[in-house]
Amino acid sequence: MYLPLHRLFRRAPLQSTLQRSPRADIGRHSTCRSRACCRQGANRATIAQFPLIEASLAAPSHALAAFRHRDYRWLWCGTFFSTAAQWIQQATLGWVVYELTESPALLGAVLGVRAIPMLLLAPVSGLVADRFDRRRALALSQIAPAGVSIILAALLARNAVEIWHLFAFSLIGSSGTVFERTLRNTLVFDVVPRAEAANAVALNTIAFSVTRTLGPAVAGILIATVGPAWNFAIQGATYAGVAASAMMVRVAPRRAARHGASAWRSMFVGLRFAATHPVVRVIVIVGLVPPLLLIPSFSALMPVFAADVFRTGPEGLGLLLSAVGAGGIVGGGIAAALSRHDRVGSMQSVSLLAFAACLIGFALSPSMAVALVFLVGAGVFEMVLASSTHTSLQMSAPEAMRGQVTSLLPMFPAFISVGSFAAGVGAQLVGPSALVIGFAVLATLVIGLAWSQSKAFRDLRMSKLVAGG
Repeated sequence: MYLPLHRLFRRAPLQSTLQRSPRADIGRHSTCRSRACCRQGANRATIAQFPLIEASLAAPSHALAAFRHRDYRWLWCGTFFSTAAQWIQQATLGWVVYELTESPALLGAVLGVRAIPMLLLAPVSGLVADRFDRRRALALSQIAPAGVSIILAALLARNAVEIWHLFAFSLIGSSGTVFERTLRNTLVFDVVPRAEAANAVALNTIAFSVTRTLGPAVAGILIATVGPAWNFAIQGATYAGVAASAMMVRVAPRRAARHGASAWRSMFVGLRFAATHPVVRVIVIVGLVPPLLLIPSFSALMPVFAADVFRTGPEGLGLLLSAVGAGGIVGGGIAAALSRHDRVGSMQSVSLLAFAACLIGFALSPSMAVALVFLVGAGVFEMVLASSTHTSLQMSAPEAMRGQVTSLLPMFPAFISVGSFAAGVGAQLVGPSALVIGFAVLATLVIGLAWSQSKAFRDLRMSKLVAGG
């Protein structure tokens, strides 16, 4: 619930304040034993004159604060099962493609086309989030992935799958995911107070990290026990359940913002805002560093490190990937605990530097055991950075265009494909270790430049974001 502007800085009338100022009574209370007692009372009285500050300070500060809201719990459950289905789907789809074609190029192509809707439809998803009922739109966004999962399950059961089916499945399913992510991220601000939004976003990163770790393993179990067809059928049922959970979220009626511009021009409001706002511009640049330079180091090149650097097989590859996921779970918990940390710009900078340092340590590791330790650290700082970036980006946007600014977030994963291509080419030329070190150093230079050139980023504070500044 947001307070009207005229109540944010409500002060007592000047005359009554002068007559009854607690500071004027310091040392005069017969029951007080020290001036400190009266100072505490004066501080409490001062805070009470500012309802927004008082509400923010009264909000629970523990790591699970957002879970006290019933509607956020429903939203989080939907986030957990939706991301779980997406990770299971990605692993199963890759298995089906390679089993059908035995072509690594086609495998990369089918998974790579998922980036196209992320880039092209993200502005549309932001427009939908700002102009329509977000809860109903979120439920409808699950129809596409649910429907294509059921259709693909039927085709697999009849042994009628062709490669073009898999390309279509990847494109349509990814289209629904773009809308789902934008709407779900925007809805967070409709179900929790603004002071707890950072905590809610951090808890969402825990759902992402847990499912990223467990999803591929569950996919492997389902493929081995029930086969790919039933696997996709289960995914379809999961998406239907997620749509039902979205309808359980209760959101106060919201008057959609009126726009004088056409829908076509309004779709790019978020991009223009990000390009011209001094803080948001830097946040977006910092947010693009991991998918372009850091995440490809362990998403695209991990098989190369497993086979050629550490001389291990599939089991070793699984351990390396699991280490990143385990670190992500810990990082999500740390991000939730630090959600009320005030110096947001500093936290993002330190997290990115630590992320890069862990990858340099990974590239220089003399053994796989040491590499696992650095990968856990990389997963920790990746999630702390992601949580802080997502929170500050969304909270910097005015309510009227929050959906359009939030729609920038689904674009970030699309750049992993670009970074992965560059990482693959670079590793072929200079080797995987040198490539990872080079990318990490470049990421360090980017954050150093952002920190030194942007005073607005250095001064970014959570207290200002909570206050709407």
